[in-house]
Amino acid sequence: MMLDKKAVNMLLTLDDAKLALVIRKIASDAGIDASNLRIGPSEIAGIRAALSSATDSDLSRADELIKSFKNGKKGV
Repeated sequence: MMLDKKAVNMLLTLDDAKLALVIRKIASDAGIDASNLRIGPSEIAGIRAALSSATDSDLSRADELIKSFKNGKKGV
């Protein structure tokens, strides 16, 4: 999934359980062990707030970080 405003807006329409599932899937696809990842109501609220206020630059950086994890670089 490419992170852009259209993708963010789609994510923001998901209910909390589905959003948490998508986050776990993205993490897993990037090679992150999400088995112990806690995504409760307060985390979801924070994620929604961050997504709502994310700029194009923020989304571009997040996309770079996800790709770097997928490529085994563990950060840029």
